[in-house]
Amino acid sequence: MQFTPKILRRHAQVLVEKEVKKNRDIMAAYLRGSLLYGSPLLGGAGDIDLVFIHNTPPPETREIRKLTPAINFDIEHHDQLRYKSPRELRLDPWFGPTLRDALPLYDPRHILDYTQSGVRSNFDFPENIQARSRGLFDQARQFWMDRQIHPPGEIIDELPAFLAALEKASNAVALLSGPPLAARRLGLEFPQRAAQVNAPGLTVAFNHLLGAVNLPQEQILAWLDDWTTAVGTLQKNADPNPVLVDQETYYHAAMGELIQNESRTAGLWPLLNTWTSIIAHLPDQTRLQPPWISAITKLGFAGSDYQVRLAAFDGFLDLCESLIAQETEGTSY
Repeated sequence: MQFTPKILRRHAQVLVEKEVKKNRDIMAAYLRGSLLYGSPLLGGAGDIDLVFIHNTPPPETREIRKLTPAINFDIEHHDQLRYKSPRELRLDPWFGPTLRDALPLYDPRHILDYTQSGVRSNFDFPENIQARSRGLFDQARQFWMDRQIHPPGEIIDELPAFLAALEKASNAVALLSGPPLAARRLGLEFPQRAAQVNAPGLTVAFNHLLGAVNLPQEQILAWLDDWTTAVGTLQKNADPNPVLVDQETYYHAAMGELIQNESRTAGLWPLLNTWTSIIAHLPDQTRLQPPWISAITKLGFAGSDYQVRLAAFDGFLDLCESLIAQETEGTSY
């Protein structure tokens, strides 16, 4: 069966209708994420992103449910109080674009209608675009500033922080022309977003910061095998299991597709992020670390190479900051 966006949206609507009949606490529900902009599938795998708004604090905040072995419902549960100030929400770099573009699937009390009206009001004003972008950028710059005062710690703790800062800086640029980019798609779609703000050189800089330049495809595919081993260990040793365990196919299928058919960076970005997350989550599983250490050494994140990478990140941040200052005037999306 071919899962077109129309069919996936229909499945989302059916799930919402079932849930609101079972749970009277649900006040509203909406669709968000990549299905709003086309197909969410990469390598035949993907998520349908849903949010349920409850009238009391929900017992769980996130869950993964299977539609097929390769397609999940990624469901978040929110307390209604999270939506009480729409005009503040529009300045949130993640939540603002989400609510602006969200598709209501259940809204009998017009909670989403009211919230989206406030979020969309003046959403594209240059000062609001800049506020969303600047919010992420300042967090990325703070990471770099902290490293000037305090030396980097152990790489198992340091690399997750570096990757998070790079993600924030990159999405600060992405926000100038559209919504932020999720982990699976950041490496794939960042070049287009950089080009949209007339900064194609940022893509080159991003590739260098990730260590992806001149990296053989065969090497990344070998690391994908090590990643699979790490996920299996995570499943056996983490209690409760992180969401990543339920998303193994979601990531593996996409990364295989990206590594073989797109740029090295497109596949390396989600691979390195999720692999590093697993290693950091299981610090006592030392047998998992040698392949990861070998990989990050080859990518230039070990020893004195990492100091060079931090200096390069400073230059990347300078370019991003210049764009945020220059490109917001008159920009809309």
